[in-house]
Amino acid sequence: MDYSDEVLEATPERVTKFLTGMGAVAAIRTSMAEAGMTDDDILEGRALLLDVLAAPRKMGAPPDTDDARAQRAATTELDQWDEPNFTRHGAALRRRFPDVNAYVFKDLAPSTGTAAVQGVATFLARLDALENGTDPGRAGTKQGDKKAVAFLATRSLDKAERKRLQGLVDVALGPTSPLPEQAELPETARRREALVKLRSWFDEWSTTARAVIKKRGYLIRLGLASRKARQRKPTAAPPKPGKPTAMPSQPTSPGEATHETHIE
Repeated sequence: MDYSDEVLEATPERVTKFLTGMGAVAAIRTSMAEAGMTDDDILEGRALLLDVLAAPRKMGAPPDTDDARAQRAATTELDQWDEPNFTRHGAALRRRFPDVNAYVFKDLAPSTGTAAVQGVATFLARLDALENGTDPGRAGTKQGDKKAVAFLATRSLDKAERKRLQGLVDVALGPTSPLPEQAELPETARRREALVKLRSWFDEWSTTARAVIKKRGYLIRLGLASRKARQRKPTAAPPKPGKPTAMPSQPTSPGEATHETHIE
């Protein structure tokens, strides 16, 4: 059977709980013995478990590429750039070119992560439109728009800086190259082989246990069932307000005056 890595890596812990649970409760061991599980079967499971635990588990760095590292670095740099520069360039435009400021920063504010990449890309695209006069909605303000872009160049946002920022945007948006094929290391193959053998043993005997053991507490002890969450009882609704209950009348003592008239 073809097992996923996730299933295989979870097996040692499950086998450990299965073996210790069976050894701790005589009734479980008895049921399994009646189902054909001998001491040799238990020793086999123990040996397979110890073999897996002894097999080296490679804990290397997560797979990565130069492209992916560059993409993350570009995103970080743009994230750090947008807040201070949106603030100062916005302040400069707001004073001298308020109409351009409203256009450039419409629905645009500093943000974080990938949203910062989108924000800087929008900012640069709008500056290009102003400089080149390509926005049909601003056909009557082309001269003033170009002056505004030229002014920003005096505040360190010249063509070279905008080109650098656009390069960061391009890197952040990708594409990045996939990982190269990596040959499986011998120790990795050995560990997987040991895990498959252990899982095969566990599948056989855990299936047997589920078939012959009916007590849920025992299955929980073996790690083959989980405890059910307790359900809270619904809170009883308070009684609806109604008419006050009349108090029972006190019995009249002999000789005590009443409102009734007795005629002798």
